[in-house]
Amino acid sequence: MTTQEFYLQNMEAELPRFERVFLAVLADKANWRPHEKSRSAIDLVQVITFNAVACPIFLKTGLMDYEKVPKPQARSAPEYWTLCKRAFDESVSIAKGMSDKDWNSDARMMLGNTVLWETTKGEMAWGILLDSIHHRGQLSVYLRPMGSKVPSIYGPSGDTA
Repeated sequence: MTTQEFYLQNMEAELPRFERVFLAVLADKANWRPHEKSRSAIDLVQVITFNAVACPIFLKTGLMDYEKVPKPQARSAPEYWTLCKRAFDESVSIAKGMSDKDWNSDARMMLGNTVLWETTKGEMAWGILLDSIHHRGQLSVYLRPMGSKVPSIYGPSGDTA
């Protein structure tokens, strides 16, 4: 199995997990944070959605500039989920159609004129997916203290068993 095939397999498996966590964020507690230095729950939702929106951009162009990626705008975690899913679905569609040569072609992550990361499109797609999973993990830890239930992610949780 190629890294591209493995990426597509994992995207298919991870998307329902993202959905369950996004939909568990309580609307009246979306601004909850465990500490003043921590991001709020909705901030984490926005970070994951931003990652999703950025992914098709660099898969198409090989360039992602944080200053130029449109910031997703929504009013709630379910609305962000709609944007996130649409963007991740677009990434899957693009990745399915990429040749090995394109998947392994150069990609660059920028912040204005500063290069943050130079790699391949495939490695960057994996990096974005893994970063999103990391932030989903952070968000899942917020759920119970904010009064929600932790959904099944990789198996039953204490709230779903």
